[in-house]
Amino acid sequence: MVLNQENLSGKMANVLKKAIYNLVDKAFTSECYVVGVKAWELSGMFEIVIHMPEIDMRKWNSIQRVKCKVAYGEYRDYTPACWDAEKRICTVFIESEHEGYGSRWAKNLKVGDTIFLAVAHAAPLPNKPGKILCFGDGSALGHFLALKQMTERGNFPFEAIVFLNEEYILPPLFLSDNPEFSLVMKSREDCLRSLIRYAEEKILTEYSSIYIAGYIPMVSGLRKFLKRLPDLDAKIFAHGFWS
Repeated sequence: MVLNQENLSGKMANVLKKAIYNLVDKAFTSECYVVGVKAWELSGMFEIVIHMPEIDMRKWNSIQRVKCKVAYGEYRDYTPACWDAEKRICTVFIESEHEGYGSRWAKNLKVGDTIFLAVAHAAPLPNKPGKILCFGDGSALGHFLALKQMTERGNFPFEAIVFLNEEYILPPLFLSDNPEFSLVMKSREDCLRSLIRYAEEKILTEYSSIYIAGYIPMVSGLRKFLKRLPDLDAKIFAHGFWS
């Protein structure tokens, strides 16, 4: 009898789980299409170009996130890094070196694939003019590129330091289009310690806004380090993506 009750409980749990998954799936109403896939050489970084015919990007007034269904019951958030509002096409950067559903999904995407997603607010823009400084890992690349696109350089001078724990061969076009980005490639170094050293080399009082994004423990640690600095007046925007 106990065994039967356990079996019944297990079946009910599975039914409930399936019902929840089906309910969540209904939120993913935007049918989109993969129109480009590019892998950076010798690395796990992918640029995925997505056509979003149903989404009006002209209404975006903050950094966005797209929640993608990457497997049954599995969803991952990615940031539209750059976009063309007229063509309704955007690019997301996905770092796939960490094994998981999202990484496997990105590696298997090909032109012509249909994906279902939902778009939502991810992070605000600076609330006052001034210099912007960004610290993050590879998963934050799209976040910072979006911030760059949504702020103009006259009022918001921009710098970004991105730690990559692989020795990437960086695409020449990316480098020429984004001279504001310092990409630090140190495969055997701790991300947090490295970014703290870079922060210590900066005159942080010159900045009005500091953005930190990426690996949650790194984001938390760097934010705590910056908050302890007595003369720092910059507003800190911290966004953890994964752990």
